[in-house]
Amino acid sequence: MSGFTFSDKKVLIVEDQRPFLVLLRGLLNGLGASSVKTAQHAEQAVVLCKQNQFDMVIADLHYGSDRKNGFELIEEIRTKKWLKPNAIFLLISADTARPIVMGSIERRPDDFLVKPFSQAQIKSRLIRAWLKRQFLAPVYFAVSKDQTSQAIETAQSLLSQPSQYKRHCLQLLIELYWKNNQPEKAMQLLKNDESGQQSLWSQIAMGKTLIALKQYDDAGTLAEQLIKKNKFCVEAYDVLAESLSAKQEAELALDTIKQALKISPFSLQRQYVACRIAREHGDYPLASDTCFSIWELSKRSVHQSASHWCSYIRSLLDAAQFAEDKRGKNRFQQEALLAMQRSKFDESLGRLTDEFDFSIFEELVHARINAIDGKLIEAKRNLAQSQFIIDKSYETFPAVYAPDSVYTLFQIGEFEQGQQLINRLSSEQTKLDPNSQYAVDHATKDVSDVHQAYQSLNQKGISLYQEGKFSEAKETFQQAQKLAPVNTGVALNLLQCLLKMMNNKTSNKVDAKLVAECRSVYKLIDGMPMVGQHLEKYDSLSEELKAILD
Repeated sequence: MSGFTFSDKKVLIVEDQRPFLVLLRGLLNGLGASSVKTAQHAEQAVVLCKQNQFDMVIADLHYGSDRKNGFELIEEIRTKKWLKPNAIFLLISADTARPIVMGSIERRPDDFLVKPFSQAQIKSRLIRAWLKRQFLAPVYFAVSKDQTSQAIETAQSLLSQPSQYKRHCLQLLIELYWKNNQPEKAMQLLKNDESGQQSLWSQIAMGKTLIALKQYDDAGTLAEQLIKKNKFCVEAYDVLAESLSAKQEAELALDTIKQALKISPFSLQRQYVACRIAREHGDYPLASDTCFSIWELSKRSVHQSASHWCSYIRSLLDAAQFAEDKRGKNRFQQEALLAMQRSKFDESLGRLTDEFDFSIFEELVHARINAIDGKLIEAKRNLAQSQFIIDKSYETFPAVYAPDSVYTLFQIGEFEQGQQLINRLSSEQTKLDPNSQYAVDHATKDVSDVHQAYQSLNQKGISLYQEGKFSEAKETFQQAQKLAPVNTGVALNLLQCLLKMMNNKTSNKVDAKLVAECRSVYKLIDGMPMVGQHLEKYDSLSEELKAILD
């Protein structure tokens, strides 16, 4: 502790209980701190952190149900870099419930202190956290600049030095290897660390690294051993769930991740993992529950986004689509529609109007519901209307509408438009949260066989048409249409083929059967907004179509 003093530290205290705030400020003043600012809630603290360069932040966990909590405060000021990389954050709380304590630790404050505490206790905790943070500061500064390679090099250098913080430096370096997608280096480091191999953190790190290396049996065995020693070791349940899921042991994987959520439900990352595992193994009600938790955990945090709420609605529609019976399907559809209605009064969603237009998403939801119910024409109209408004209102495609647009396009068989949108998202470098990315990735996977068969038939029809084999081309396009009944591209191809067949008739008599077929196909595209090649082809056919159909 030599050389340490509170007199040159800028301190922020965040506490909603006035008596305790005054007491805490008195304790800090008594330790020699003269520059002490106070805030009575997290929102006020965020403003102060934007305006000041604090060295220490001491924050309570709870400020009321309608305000940010200490979890959300530390995430926001760290993520937005409103707290210096070498500044410390001490979280304090009188709440000793296990989920709260676990959630606090998982937010990585520099320390967590349970109320009540003495001046001696807070002094020792602050000094200990400060000295550790200063030793590791060069690494944190590199991380804050997104210089991962430099951070790794710096951590390696610090690790080679004699220090009481060697264990913390090792942990930081291993996490950097994970971040840099170098699990093999993390594993080598763990194997070389003979002195710490029996520590809980080291064994958890080993388990996570084994998962990254796809050594699922070894990861699962290690996790089971840790759980036997400590039934509340939540990260061991995480590792075991990932291992079981990868080995397709669905029931055990689902039970294990549910246990992890029960022990520590306030981790956004754990909720994402649980949602993925639930979807991969067909537990759509669990996926819906986790999506709702993600929305609740994020809506007052730095991670707030309308995408999380949209993912919740989408999860209910997933549950409806894959329900075992009609009753289940109707129940989840109604739940989705009721959630939509309730959201109109949700202030958290209302604050996100800059990135979210409720009416557009409502069209997408109705498109999805109609698709689930087999009403493909109605679904196509809803979808076309939403895409028209999006193209008119935004220069780049908003991430918040992307998953439902892509997914429903593929579900109704508009494969070309769906792929074009995926390509657009890629070219515009659209960032998607894990749930949204999952929906986009699986849009193509869920219908891959149908998509490939459709593409083969449509391409065969085009080749036959180019060879002048119009009757065979028509039959082939009709086969493709059975796979994608409302697809605009094949409808236009079929119309073009039918018109060519009518024009090639030697008799002047109109072929009533071909006209009826033409009229039936035309209904699929009548009034639908079109762009690009589809619009060009439609314009080239429109005069002939009008002459025949009128």
